[in-house]
Amino acid sequence: MPTIEDGRTAIAQGNLQGARLIFEAILQEQPRNEDAWLGLAEVLTDPEDKRICYENVLKINKNNQAAKEGLRNLEPKADPLVAALAPQPPPEEAGEGFMDEDDSTILSARPDFADVAAEAEDGASTAVLVALGLALSVVVFAVGGGIIYFILTALSGV
Repeated sequence: MPTIEDGRTAIAQGNLQGARLIFEAILQEQPRNEDAWLGLAEVLTDPEDKRICYENVLKINKNNQAAKEGLRNLEPKADPLVAALAPQPPPEEAGEGFMDEDDSTILSARPDFADVAAEAEDGASTAVLVALGLALSVVVFAVGGGIIYFILTALSGV
């Protein structure tokens, strides 16, 4: 019967399919083997299959840190651009209570960045702007080059 070490060796050699077969064979004989479930999760590519493996480990041992970390890594990560454009709370002023609650004076007009973040998620508009900028730069380069060529040929008398 194959061992966990055999599976780890197969992973180290880059034989992920072989490692998968080894871990599945171990799990056929020992369905409560945490290391086999973790090894299988390591070689699987489908996030949902990985989630099932990690959840099985946690059913066996709810304190398994590797399984908890594996599940955390499967959670989608926030887009840094959208997070940067998200509305931020205003900075704390030096003196608290500088404005009465019923005072409706606007101290600063901050744009609503939620709309900007929503637009940033629309990749199509970004692609159109990039294409337009590229086209304009080509046109400007061609016209500028033509003008320089005209000036140089006029000055040289050719």
